[in-house]
Amino acid sequence: MTLAAGLAVMAVVIGALGKNPLQAAGAVVDGSLGNSFGIGQTVQIWTILILAGLASAIPFSARLWNIGGQGQMYLGAMAAAGFGITLPASWPGAVLVPLILGASTAAGAGWGWLPAWIRNRYGASEIVTSLMLNFVAVLGAAYIIRDAWPQGFAQQTESVSDNARLPVLIDSLRADISIVLAVAAALGLWILMTRTRLGFAVRALGANRAAALLSGVSEGAVASAAFALGGAAAGLAGGVFVLGVHGALLNGFSAGLAFLGIAVALAARLNPLSVIPVAALFAILRVGSNNLQAGAGLSPATGDVLIAIFVIMLMVVGVIRFSYGELVDG
Repeated sequence: MTLAAGLAVMAVVIGALGKNPLQAAGAVVDGSLGNSFGIGQTVQIWTILILAGLASAIPFSARLWNIGGQGQMYLGAMAAAGFGITLPASWPGAVLVPLILGASTAAGAGWGWLPAWIRNRYGASEIVTSLMLNFVAVLGAAYIIRDAWPQGFAQQTESVSDNARLPVLIDSLRADISIVLAVAAALGLWILMTRTRLGFAVRALGANRAAALLSGVSEGAVASAAFALGGAAAGLAGGVFVLGVHGALLNGFSAGLAFLGIAVALAARLNPLSVIPVAALFAILRVGSNNLQAGAGLSPATGDVLIAIFVIMLMVVGVIRFSYGELVDG
């Protein structure tokens, strides 16, 4: 019912623009699921949004605000580009792909851990530090693209070796194994959050900080672990961009998906398993909006506006909300 309310408001906005809401909805579905190319694009964006959603969901569960998913994604992409270009191209894919994705995951985890360390050491807000580190990472990527491994006049690095590309699962959709990795990551983090001591500590800290501290939870250790796990998911997304989507590190490759991942995490109520279907819905909206001009006579930019309205409505009707316990200073 609440999702229907959000969709109803979107329909009203489209009607106010003088267009047929049903025609616009058909254009979105047709653009995202109506042909093999659209389905392939939707699966790609779905993969990235699962990982971006996880990057926010884990720290948020501990009432820690990871706004640095973009930077963590960039670090993962930089690691993937660096290893993908410099490691011997003769190495088999069975060696190269896991090694490079592992490096991407580790790079993202390290960049994610940094705001937690600054918070633990100096008491600085993780919101500010994680956000500012985004700019540092973007500038670092620009240096790599321009000076380290430039690809002529193109705004990208050299391409990674063929053996470093992700194996394709379905040729007609150009869908690779990254969707399997993303779903496995969501399942693994769900198990961690619901079946392990660390997951309990993360959730306890988010539910009631004072009670968690009294029960012996180490806030600093939990913050470091939660941010590292979130950063690892974002770093893996960066690796997928390089090894799967583009084959190289491109300027502006993330296209705002890291920030959209925040909305995915919140709409999923910070549940790693729920991130999977919610990310699919957002992927359909994101990819399908590219068909609005041809299918409904609306500007493609209208799609981003509609997604923003949809997110706001989810907040208004209570789909996106927090259920934290009362904050008591310790």
